[in-house]
Amino acid sequence: MNEETPVAPAQAAARAVPPLAEAVPEPVAAAEADVPARLVSTAIAQYGERGTRAVSSRAIQRAAGVLNEAAVRYYFRDRMGLLEACLARIAADFAPLIDEAWAELETLRQADELQVRNVVQALVYAFHALHQQDRPAVQLVARMIREDGEAGQDLLLRHFGPVIWRFEGALASLLPGKSPSALRLHAFLAINSVVNGMVDQSLLWRLPATDDNQAHYSLRREVLAEGFIEYVTAGLCAPSAID
Repeated sequence: MNEETPVAPAQAAARAVPPLAEAVPEPVAAAEADVPARLVSTAIAQYGERGTRAVSSRAIQRAAGVLNEAAVRYYFRDRMGLLEACLARIAADFAPLIDEAWAELETLRQADELQVRNVVQALVYAFHALHQQDRPAVQLVARMIREDGEAGQDLLLRHFGPVIWRFEGALASLLPGKSPSALRLHAFLAINSVVNGMVDQSLLWRLPATDDNQAHYSLRREVLAEGFIEYVTAGLCAPSAID
């Protein structure tokens, strides 16, 4: 009978313990977990700047530095799922801005000093703050109104509906003479004017100047904001023939 070669205790222990699965380095795991957020941030920027129909999922993945070409399908199912994630992110960023504005309105209401202009001002300032924080986000909201059909508009209502109804409710108490139908139409037109006016203002600066010393029309930002608030307030307060 052949004698077995003696095995050192350390070697025997090494053979007895099965090899552990290779651990995923922490930076790699963190990068993988960050993929959905990167895709959403990149999609907001790309969709906002270029349009929701002009950018492919593959282009968004490349711009986000995501190598897996099935990433959008894996995390969001399809393009509409990615768009919904974008709007959810924008609505979450907008919430503290509009909540702060609503809180100021409540202070005025309790003091019996609330006016239509204050409600419009709250909406304009909140969207302006979001525009300063993330310009493509406001551009994407405007595009969803105009470019993505009923499905896109339904997504917009799902995530921004609470803002719309709260705006309309605040106006209802201040404009009791307006029918519900007229109020809804005018509230929609006001919000549409605020959002689209904010993203389309670059055209304003291309208009001819009213001052001979300037090449193009120009206003200080605070004057522009006040003029815009004045315009939207006047439209909301105007008499209506709609029953």
